[in-house]
Amino acid sequence: MNEKAPAEVPSARKRGRPKGSTAGAAKTMILKAASKEFAHVGYEAASLRSVARRAGVDPALVHHYFKDKSDLFVQSMHIPINPGRIIAEAASAPLDQMGEALTRALLDTWRKPAFRTAATAMVRGVISSSRATNMLRPFLHEQIFSRLGSRLPQEQAEQRVALVASQIIGLIVSRYIIDLEPLVSMEDQQVIELVAPTIQRYLTGELPALNH
Repeated sequence: MNEKAPAEVPSARKRGRPKGSTAGAAKTMILKAASKEFAHVGYEAASLRSVARRAGVDPALVHHYFKDKSDLFVQSMHIPINPGRIIAEAASAPLDQMGEALTRALLDTWRKPAFRTAATAMVRGVISSSRATNMLRPFLHEQIFSRLGSRLPQEQAEQRVALVASQIIGLIVSRYIIDLEPLVSMEDQQVIELVAPTIQRYLTGELPALNH
């Protein structure tokens, strides 16, 4: 008589990794919890663990879906591209070419329809809400401004980065939020040629007021 083959035992799944439609529901639940957590305590005070606690899931599940807190924040804000990574790539350019690299990266990214729609909504929200500004400021500092400052002499880094930020934010608001002409109708290359030298001067040029 042939012996009955032992029943196949399904392999154990790794903890914190749901399957199929359950996975999509779990990720959505985490994103909803993250939106509430960031809004409640701000970017700086929130953590992957606190988001997991709010969502009622194991922290390992949050780590499974999201690389780090900045990735979770960007996805919870429905932004398809992490601006911190774009800035990091531009900031890796030679220091004397960083003004052009930053300006080009900004225009290239805002040209993408999905990013532009989400980012425009986010900027409008920041302009109209001090709470949104307070939530976003630590993210911008950690993911964008600190990356630029790390390439600059420390005694002037904070002032120079603030000046660069004023130029970048002004360009975003003028061109993409209030549609200021003729800036809106200019070709990207023309904008780069006009704006990049100013950003470069803020990064590496003589700034007498900072030397006294």
